[in-house]
Amino acid sequence: MRRIYLIIFAVLIFSSCQTFRDVGENIANNFSSPRKVKNKIKDPVKDSVKLSALWIGHATVLLQIYDKVIITDPFLTDNIGVLQKRIVEPGLDLKNLKKCDMILISHSHFDHLNLGSLGMLEDKFPRCDLVFPAGLEEFLPNLDFKLHDLKCADKDKKIYTGETKEINGVKITSVAAYHWAGRYGLDGLIWGYNAYTGFIIQYKDVTVYFSGDTSYDEKFFKYLGENYTIDLELIPIGPCKDCEKLDKKNRHVYPKGSLRILDDTKAKMMIPIHYGTVIELADPNEPKRVLEELIRNREEYKQKVKILKIGEQLIIN
Repeated sequence: MRRIYLIIFAVLIFSSCQTFRDVGENIANNFSSPRKVKNKIKDPVKDSVKLSALWIGHATVLLQIYDKVIITDPFLTDNIGVLQKRIVEPGLDLKNLKKCDMILISHSHFDHLNLGSLGMLEDKFPRCDLVFPAGLEEFLPNLDFKLHDLKCADKDKKIYTGETKEINGVKITSVAAYHWAGRYGLDGLIWGYNAYTGFIIQYKDVTVYFSGDTSYDEKFFKYLGENYTIDLELIPIGPCKDCEKLDKKNRHVYPKGSLRILDDTKAKMMIPIHYGTVIELADPNEPKRVLEELIRNREEYKQKVKILKIGEQLIIN
């Protein structure tokens, strides 16, 4: 009975990337199979690569920085929570991944902390380093990973970095995010869970910024641009139904906001993520359409914004 109540609770308040009007569409989607990704890359980890990024879907990116392999917010299963099913299969078959050094979890919403996916990675890569914001461990089961919690930044006090740890040679810094935490969405808003973060990843001469979920804040992103030389950033562009706007404050940044972030951080390249994988608010590919329109006649963005297909890999040497 308790499980039934929890399911009903999740359906009613599942607001991390879900609204009431999506429930019917997601129920219908559960009776169909995710669209296949053709020509999946069978050798995602390569020799002699300085930096590469393979978009697996949603906020899940496989990063290779020299000899280190890192996966962000892994979502490798067919479903998020109870009702939300992916419309496109993962862009990588786990059987083809031979190495994984580190997993980053930005926050505890179902579409970022996917326990089934962590179980899959645990089976293949036991004792992998799992990095997450302090407080998120409340939502973790017992896992055969090496756990590393990072203190969160205090954005309300304009303290934009939380904690830096060096893990097997990789320097990971927690930085501010403008979102919220909790597991079901509403619980985080009511009880004020603060375990949500972005990450600066530094290894050798490469710096990658993974924002997690965030909205836009000019002072913070200019702080990043002034203090880090970012080679690549992974920035969400949805979900949105009014995608021409800048963002939804303390929720999600939209395409226009992602370009502001690119400008403020002075990053060399940006990959947009967090769209096109599940049904959220509206057409899941609307954020991409709007972003493409925004950069259509802007040469300064065409070279920096790398819009990947699910399963596509960008290699930067």
